[in-house]
Amino acid sequence: MKIKMKVRFYPLDFEYKLRGGKPFVHLYGKLENNTKICLIQEYQPYFYAKIYSQDEELVLTKLKNLTVEDKHKQAKVVSWEKVDKELLGKTEQFHKIFVNYPRAVPLISKELQNWGLECYEKDIVFVHQYFRDNKITPMTLIEAEGDFINEKLFRIPVFLAESVTQESREEIKKLKILAVDIETYNPDKIINPDKNPILMVAFYGQDEDAKEYKKVITWKNFNHDLDYLEVVDNEIELLSKFREIVLDYKPDIITGYFSDNFDFPYLKARADKFKVKLNLGLDYSIIDTGKISNLREGKTKINGILHLDVFKFVRNIFGKNLKTDSYSLNAVSDELLGHQKHDVNIAKLADAWDNHPDKLKEYCEYNLQDTYLTLKLCQKLIFDMVAFTKIVGLPLFDVTRMSFSKLVESYILKRAVDANVLAPNRPGRAEIDQRMEESFQGAFVYEPTPGIYENVLLFDFRSLYPTIISAHNIGPESLCCKCCSEFKVPEREQYWFCTKKKTFLPSVLERIILRRVSLKRLIKETKEKNETDNVAILEARSYALKTLANSFYGYMGFFGARWYCLECAKSTTAYARNYIKDTIKKAEDKGFQVIYGDTDSLFILLGDKVLDEAMEFMNEINFDLPGHMELEYEGRYPRGIFVAAKGSDKGAKKKYALIDEQNNIKITGFETVRRNWSLLAKELQEKVLRLVLEDKVDEAVNYAKEVVQDLKNGEIDPSKLIIKTQITKELASYSSIGPHVAVAMKLLEKGINVTPGMVVEYIIAKGSGLVRDRAKLPEEVKPGDYDHDYYLNNQLIPALSSIFLVLGYSEDELFSDSSQSGLGDFF
Repeated sequence: MKIKMKVRFYPLDFEYKLRGGKPFVHLYGKLENNTKICLIQEYQPYFYAKIYSQDEELVLTKLKNLTVEDKHKQAKVVSWEKVDKELLGKTEQFHKIFVNYPRAVPLISKELQNWGLECYEKDIVFVHQYFRDNKITPMTLIEAEGDFINEKLFRIPVFLAESVTQESREEIKKLKILAVDIETYNPDKIINPDKNPILMVAFYGQDEDAKEYKKVITWKNFNHDLDYLEVVDNEIELLSKFREIVLDYKPDIITGYFSDNFDFPYLKARADKFKVKLNLGLDYSIIDTGKISNLREGKTKINGILHLDVFKFVRNIFGKNLKTDSYSLNAVSDELLGHQKHDVNIAKLADAWDNHPDKLKEYCEYNLQDTYLTLKLCQKLIFDMVAFTKIVGLPLFDVTRMSFSKLVESYILKRAVDANVLAPNRPGRAEIDQRMEESFQGAFVYEPTPGIYENVLLFDFRSLYPTIISAHNIGPESLCCKCCSEFKVPEREQYWFCTKKKTFLPSVLERIILRRVSLKRLIKETKEKNETDNVAILEARSYALKTLANSFYGYMGFFGARWYCLECAKSTTAYARNYIKDTIKKAEDKGFQVIYGDTDSLFILLGDKVLDEAMEFMNEINFDLPGHMELEYEGRYPRGIFVAAKGSDKGAKKKYALIDEQNNIKITGFETVRRNWSLLAKELQEKVLRLVLEDKVDEAVNYAKEVVQDLKNGEIDPSKLIIKTQITKELASYSSIGPHVAVAMKLLEKGINVTPGMVVEYIIAKGSGLVRDRAKLPEEVKPGDYDHDYYLNNQLIPALSSIFLVLGYSEDELFSDSSQSGLGDFF
């Protein structure tokens, strides 16, 4: 009898294929000695159906002979078994129906639905189902039992596994990463891979031993002293060389910035044009760039090499953790790495290529710098990426491209396997439309009185919504149970939740909360030991848990959610309003002056009390809070400013600035933290706020006057006047054409793909006509050629007026009948 082998390896990339008509999952990864292998394991796809007892014999007889034609295959049922599963709190019997290959799941389940049967989990991604059922996690150490087999269709050894188990939760530490970036010929600023060639390709890599690799390939000869530059004869050779380098370097991860939608699709299009096979897959497959349209972004897949588009992860997940209002490579690198792109005018590359080859050296350096920044960003963010993968339990390729709602749902699906819970079906179009029309009351706001305050104390409820959901067992399974109707939701007395049995959804969330509490304790201990690398990993995990926990409330009210429960979302906000109101009342009963309260935050004045009294008040609040709810002291601020809402004397919600005891400023709600305001307005507002909070009012006024005068004189750098606005939907859906939409339409005319989520940059230039007609791309506006009246009235005055009003300037002083209204007259 042949003894089975065991291997321990880290799975990185995944797919499935049919072998002899049977479905096999392919796991590409590395052994502990860094040898690459492909582990394959047979895995049968399935779904669930609800077959009532009176129809069971007839249905099962029909199932035996059921086939559905699918191109060159026949979808059919392989077997079935009875199982008990919990669905929305109720345990029932279902039939688990196995089919012959993954695409047979939607085909067979659709046929059963035509018979009048209810089918579930018919749209679960096959590879995702494999990971959940086998309880293994990508990027971590697993053990497989089986044997190596002879396979000529792979570039690496193939191991046929009979069993796969999780060996350790420790993630892979040593990774070989290669960053790629291309520069293209673009004289008309039109992205056109059918017409315009690729001029250069840059690579920056680092292997498991931190050895660096750098290379730029181009196909134009010029004088240079770059040791990393290689010149080939033409673009066809450039494409062939690109393929050769990737295959020779053998990266575990290939990364880019916006590489899903630009670099790889462009490379693929040019390679197809010249019939160059980019068969980079470890199974000799050609790269798959997916379908790119105005409705769908591409996803470039290279079988066996994990492709990470850093931009996608930053935009979808990590960006909310950044201060920058732009997700450009330059802005993100500047914040996270302290490095920027090389300062060259990329718009003049085509001219340099045609007429000034002596200038191409700086473009090669620019190209390489982009790959260097991308590599370093990937290395810095890999802890966060892997943290999400470990928590959600899905391939890193998919996780980095997920929205928050998708991450939450994926985590719930993972926990559902352990809890023997069946996932509800996603809503259909009609149900989604109905859900989208529903709304509910949000958070309670205790409006501030505009003014400047001394000794402000800030308290926050830690993870308010998640802890409310956990503490009050809020979930669709526990809603309006038969046993606890006396525990009404405040302000929502038609709702209550079971207090006797913890149900699925709140228990899943509680698990996240408890894990994060433990992690925070571990982070503190690790910091005390000065274990820097471990701190980074732990903090990444903590951020991932926090992100998931805070997204649960929004998920329950999200119209596309499987576990949608509007009553739960309404109840969560109702409890939140109740807790903040109760805390405000107790603070006032203790003699504290409350100046502002909003959702989960409370601002009180210390007044003539001492800090110990405030801490005693906080402890009394926490003593009465249920579950894991807790009021936390966030800090003391010697001075703070709260301003009025626009056109009102009432305090503005979520708009204040505070200065702490270390002279750091906390700014919330002002234009300085918004994307669609120019850098000039942001810098001016932030400087004025700092001066005001430092009690230097006269200096603040004089500084503002100087900036306004420079603006009028045309002395402001155009780069400080760029306005950035996000395209939130398809361009055809806009009924009102604003400046950002007009600029986006110009980009579309140039062949640049414009998709929802894209940030458009523009400057309002001098001239007559509508503002949208004067919205220009930044490179089209020369120094001094901006509309200073527009920026004064629409950027600077709105950024400053509410601050100066608090300082005591009356409306008569600020607004007059002159042609320059508002603060323009003041200046």
